[in-house]
Amino acid sequence: MTKLAYLIAKQEGFFKPGSVPARDHNPGDLRHSPHSTHPGDPNGIGVIDTDADGWADEERQLKLYAARGLTLGQAIYEWAPEIENNSAQYLANVIAGFGGLVDADTLLSRVLEIQA
Repeated sequence: MTKLAYLIAKQEGFFKPGSVPARDHNPGDLRHSPHSTHPGDPNGIGVIDTDADGWADEERQLKLYAARGLTLGQAIYEWAPEIENNSAQYLANVIAGFGGLVDADTLLSRVLEIQA
């Protein structure tokens, strides 16, 4: 997994036992992804069959954002929109997790190259 995927999962609460992302094998808290199902709410956070598929779906989405040429800041604001999150704090936490190696204007393709 990329460092960014890990930091997003941490921000979403995946590593907290019993959290929605942990329970639903969805470390990125994705709504729609190749492995997700939506029991009861077609636009809700997806339920994924395994953690491995959840990580794969998160990495896939990050690569799609990178292919669109997004910066880290643009990607985080799309991933964690202000209507549901404190996007500025979310971004600040992710940037801090990189220890000064990136900022909001760093291309996501570059961010994905940085390993833990």
